[in-house]
Amino acid sequence: MNMNNKANDNHTIWKNHTYVKLFISYTISTMGSFFDMIAVMLLFSYVWQSEPWIIALIPVVYAFPHALFSQFAGIYVDKNNKVKIMLIADILTAVLTIILFLISSPWMVLVILLIRSTCTIVHFPSQQALIRKVVDPDLITKAVTLNGAVNQLSKIIGPFLGASIATAFSPKIIFVVYVVALLISACILLTLGNVDSQSDSNKNGSGEKVDSIWKTWREGWYLLFHTKVLFISFCFALIAFTAIQFVDAQYAVLFREVYPNNPSVLGWAMSSAGLGALLIILFLNRLQQVRKYGWYLGSSIVLIGCGFTINGLLEVGFNILWPIIASLIVGIGVGIFSVVHSYILQMESPKGKVGQMSGMYNSLTGIILLAAPITGGILVQWFNVFIIFQVIGVTIVLIGVIGITLEKKLWKSETIHISSDHEELSQVDVG
Repeated sequence: MNMNNKANDNHTIWKNHTYVKLFISYTISTMGSFFDMIAVMLLFSYVWQSEPWIIALIPVVYAFPHALFSQFAGIYVDKNNKVKIMLIADILTAVLTIILFLISSPWMVLVILLIRSTCTIVHFPSQQALIRKVVDPDLITKAVTLNGAVNQLSKIIGPFLGASIATAFSPKIIFVVYVVALLISACILLTLGNVDSQSDSNKNGSGEKVDSIWKTWREGWYLLFHTKVLFISFCFALIAFTAIQFVDAQYAVLFREVYPNNPSVLGWAMSSAGLGALLIILFLNRLQQVRKYGWYLGSSIVLIGCGFTINGLLEVGFNILWPIIASLIVGIGVGIFSVVHSYILQMESPKGKVGQMSGMYNSLTGIILLAAPITGGILVQWFNVFIIFQVIGVTIVLIGVIGITLEKKLWKSETIHISSDHEELSQVDVG
């Protein structure tokens, strides 16, 4: 690990110039991506008046490459220069976004979106691996909370500003804004120089390289299943993510039933959730480190479940404050969950495996994004939206309580050692 890139001052991360550049690059590209997302939805929904089933394909083309390739992207990231990978990905994404600006066929746009989404799968594992490389362990919490705050702010500001620009000009103008953001991000990455020059690049021939990738892929899953902290944390994180995706797309249906003449409630609820996540992330930024993973992850799931349950108990005529409060609670839970799981990926992944573990997580969440929203819609049709919110809410509250009460047992630390020839793997209980 290149310690020269780390901040020497344990009390502030802002003296770490390498991280600051990464943070600025991440902020600009993330904000631009949420601008871009609203542009795509507006084009299909309002400009081209596409059929609902075609619009439903948009999240599929975004999620499919992540589900299929992310875990291999994580392996590639760990073995190569992460800054160069992100730089090339930004440039390719910008070129494909320019193509989106020039075409007017919904089907061609879906194809380009699919290709572009494939180019972006390297960003999450690269970002996670670089943070582990350049940030002092005592400042990891601040790094992941700052990135989380940017993500939440982008969710709030991006769609609002994007919709305003689209209304004033055209949805396609937002593509130009995103291209500019990507190019600025790429220019910032260029200034990082040789920060990742010590990457473990694979210099063998092509035949050995393929063998090494598959061997590394198997070892990664072995590590996940035999490192208790990572495995339990993954399970809890994926349960929470699945629960959110089951009902997230059904909020419009829920509020249509409760407030049929007030569609603005959905916007207020989304803003409330974003505000809750942002506030708790800023609070967590004050922590130097996170202990008792089960307490944090379990509490986050309990909060998400409570918010879902309250929303499921709404009835026609209820005061608008109830869904706003419930969504605020959900947002707080989501904020804790996202920060703590990112912290666990940073601190508990084996050395040199942060990118691979991040890619595996991204791949699993991609699969969930493909299946959970559709499953949730079917369940709502079979039963009703109120029952689904209540059942899922109570279920994940119980799961969260299990995580809190069994924290010491479930998150008992273990270490996996891999021999130098990568042939023998052994497990050591440390306690």
